Amino acid sequence: MSKKEELKSKEKKKEEKPIEWGKGLKQKQEAEERAIELELEKDRPFARSRDDPELDKLLKERIRWGDPMAHLVKRKTSEPILEDLGGNDKMKESGFIIPQTIPSHSWLKRGLDFPPNRYGIRPGRHWDGVDRSNGYEKELFLRQNEKKAAEGEAYLWSVSEM
Repeated sequence: MSKKEELKSKEKKKEEKPIEWGKGLKQKQEAEERAIELELEKDRPFARSRDDPELDKLLKERIRWGDPMAHLVKRKTSEPILEDLGGNDKMKESGFIIPQTIPSHSWLKRGLDFPPNRYGIRPGRHWDGVDRSNGYEKELFLRQNEKKAAEGEAYLWSVSEM
């Protein structure tokens, strides 16, 4: 290996940003955003009033998890709600891929009702809706429904003579 090749390889290593596996990507990104926000905050006045337009705009545009009306509000900026963290070429090479869409074989895409489960989890990004159980939950729901029906029938029998 010649000196030129060695210098080129050292320059490449300097240019490449190593992937840090010890920290979460989202946490690192949020920390950078907070640092930028603090830099911008230095120039603003100390007290913020209720009618501060920037604060009002920030609070209105915030995306909150579990907001039932979020899908009805039209956003001025068309930013994706879920960021694709596995889009980087280095991440793809390393096998680090986070699925960001609902799979085509999911219950949501097929338009069918999904099998109930004891936690009430709906199929989506994290669960494809396939029942891989041994049948315990199905029997559990069947027993619960039979018990409710028996209690209701017993109540009707007890009240019927009044």
